[in-house]
Amino acid sequence: MGRMITCFVILISLIAFALYGYGCSTKSAERLIETADGILSATEENDTKKASELALEAENIWRGLSDGTVFVEDMDCDNEIAMSISRIRVYAENADEEIYTECAVLKRLATLYITRQKPIWSNILCAVPAPPFPPLDK
Repeated sequence: MGRMITCFVILISLIAFALYGYGCSTKSAERLIETADGILSATEENDTKKASELALEAENIWRGLSDGTVFVEDMDCDNEIAMSISRIRVYAENADEEIYTECAVLKRLATLYITRQKPIWSNILCAVPAPPFPPLDK
């Protein structure tokens, strides 16, 4: 009976930790999207200083989320978002017109990141390796 209770407590702890992690990553990704909108607003107002500051804030938001992940690392998405933010910083400092496109890319990547972190059955089952098939020689 004690083992069953211990297993149940461990299971509940894992589920709670997963939901907490999803909430934190979603909140950070949404803040990143809001910051990208702020960068676009500052660019439209020709305020390069504010756009550069917001780009630095976006970089800090993403770095905090990227450094804060414990068990699951989505390196492809992590690298793409980090590169997009770096390009946005350069575009903001130089008042380049490419910033509009790059902010749209960043917002789409952040949205995809949220979708990929969502705890749905296909995400959970894809993480579990499939059992090996029996040999066909029989």
